Amino acid sequence: MQYRYQKPHRSLTKYVKTVLIAEGFAPSVNDKVPLFTNGMPALICSTARTPTGIENILQLNLFGTSVPPDIWDLKKNETIISYFFNPFSLACLFNLSAVELAKKSPIDLSRVNPQKTNALKTQLSYAKTTENKVESLDSLLLHQLNQQKRECEIIIYSTDQIMLNSGTEILSDVLERLSLNERTFQRIFKKFVGVTPSQYRRICQFKHSFDQVRTGQYDKLTDVAYKTGFADQSHFIRSFKEFTEITPKDYKKSGLKRK
Repeated sequence: MQYRYQKPHRSLTKYVKTVLIAEGFAPSVNDKVPLFTNGMPALICSTARTPTGIENILQLNLFGTSVPPDIWDLKKNETIISYFFNPFSLACLFNLSAVELAKKSPIDLSRVNPQKTNALKTQLSYAKTTENKVESLDSLLLHQLNQQKRECEIIIYSTDQIMLNSGTEILSDVLERLSLNERTFQRIFKKFVGVTPSQYRRICQFKHSFDQVRTGQYDKLTDVAYKTGFADQSHFIRSFKEFTEITPKDYKKSGLKRK
């Protein structure tokens, strides 16, 4: 087996992190099984070439959590093309809820867009090269992006902004920048991210404060509280304990060994 990574189509770089191609028929030049991040959402296309040159479609699935490791056990006539997505992108592109994608079982692409998937399967069946297959899969993703562009832009922009600045004022700033009413924003965000904007903001805020405590990048806890947007030190301590069940002071003494 031979495998290689390649950059996604230039119009998909905001959404697709990398494309991994594995070919069972190619001579091996790699010593190890391909590396991929466990838990990263993925689109997996697996095909097997018949003696007559037709590609049988073995798998065309979406994985919201992790891809089974045995998927890389290829036969000589098989090819796997894997698209690994940035956070929240898979849900947006295919208009699927984060809750549905969080399930361990894969989602057959035919369930999401039957007409487009049937056309894709026909293209894949008669593709002469792996590159032709990638072009067909790119075409599907570009079609989905065209259909879901507004929702994708909303989620990418809002999650990025909240991650960069998790203070309490960020949500109103995002609403103003996106020209959205709060109800619409809440609905779209909850569907594709899986939590409300307020919950996501608090998670990001905690992460920033936890990183500072963990690395010791502060003189006193009050500095951490104000730097990460908490109203005061007591709010910061309550939040820290809510997420870790331990106070920042106790964490610095013993870590999270009890958790």
